[in-house]
Amino acid sequence: MGACMSGEPSLLVQPVVVRAAPTSVQDAPSESNELSLEQLGIHVPPIPGDIGLCGHLSEEVTRSLAPRYASWVYMNEADSKEFLQPVLQQSVKRLEVRPFPGPDPLPSDAQVAAALEAMDTLPRPLMLQCSTGNRAGALLLLWLAKKHGYSAEAARQFAEDMDLKFWMQCARCGPTRDWLLTKLPASDAGPILKPAEGLIFSQLFDPETWTFTYLLGCQETKEALLIDPVLEQKERDLTVLRELGLTLRYVVNTHAHADHITSGGLIRKELPEVRTVISKASGAKADVQVEPGAKVTFGRFSIEGLATPGHTDGCMSWLLPGSPSRVFTGDALLIRGCGRTDFQQGDSGRLYDSVHSKLFSLPGDTVVYPGHDYKGRNVSTIDEEKRFNPRMTKSRDEFVKLMSELNLPYPKKIDIAVPANMVCGVQD
Repeated sequence: MGACMSGEPSLLVQPVVVRAAPTSVQDAPSESNELSLEQLGIHVPPIPGDIGLCGHLSEEVTRSLAPRYASWVYMNEADSKEFLQPVLQQSVKRLEVRPFPGPDPLPSDAQVAAALEAMDTLPRPLMLQCSTGNRAGALLLLWLAKKHGYSAEAARQFAEDMDLKFWMQCARCGPTRDWLLTKLPASDAGPILKPAEGLIFSQLFDPETWTFTYLLGCQETKEALLIDPVLEQKERDLTVLRELGLTLRYVVNTHAHADHITSGGLIRKELPEVRTVISKASGAKADVQVEPGAKVTFGRFSIEGLATPGHTDGCMSWLLPGSPSRVFTGDALLIRGCGRTDFQQGDSGRLYDSVHSKLFSLPGDTVVYPGHDYKGRNVSTIDEEKRFNPRMTKSRDEFVKLMSELNLPYPKKIDIAVPANMVCGVQD
């Protein structure tokens, strides 16, 4: 519970009804509009967007900052000399002391429960304050992980996406990071698959671009297709096909890639009977330009195209029905992530809608095979991603804000890959 100071009103005696509280930090009133939050040393992660993180502040900065917040949680002991209780009580409607120590000692279970209870109940905008802002970031991450059911792996990725200081920049915060991960479910193991009767399946990997290529074949007819093959791996893929006694019928690209060049065009030159496939919406050249719902058949199996635009206009995931079904999601849905949306007609809102309406509507045991992975994972399920994907478990507005603030460097090969892939990887 909140601590009391002699001679001062209780930090929290009864809940205070707050009417018309601002919904975001940026919308909150301020006695001084001269200083930005960044200038005041405040970190406001884009998710959830209404919670600020700070260390100890001067009295002048505190007076300028406090009117912007409906609630304030002080995470050191109440008798700390840096605690500017009188100043804060003049401005914020709810002020609580919830000690949350670390890294030595680490928080007790009771302290964790009290801090999480404050996060759940206090009106927004909310400020979390400790000595440096590091423990504030740890509490925010733990609260979000508990709220959304993140696994340890999902929480780790979220902390990196949000550039939380205690995770990315604090040398002495290792024990706190390790402790936090023990409070969450371990990274989920991939599903155990029984081979579909008569299906030949191989997941291949390009280590330079972190790209997965998928080989699917029919045992009965020996017909096969490749999904998202990489130019530099052409000979490897053709060798595997020969070794398995398969005849390649189709090369399917989920979209016009920016990080690698497809080998589809060169394979077709070498094997003229092969047909290249891509969505019509991509605008890229191919033998077959398909609409949503189109089927590509190899032997007695078929994959069905699901339009999942957002990473690019032309992204298409491919569903292989079965027990369980398998979906090849390209860059639309990754394991605990998704494709970026800051180039090639990217649209964050459209990507969010695509994933939720077309992919998350599939049965939960549907196996997810992504176009890339950067952390040693190769398979997931729709159910896992609905529960643990730290981006797609957000609201649509939160997701759009997150994606707009990632500030990722452009792919190294974008200037050569995109033009090449618009002509199936073969340029005159």
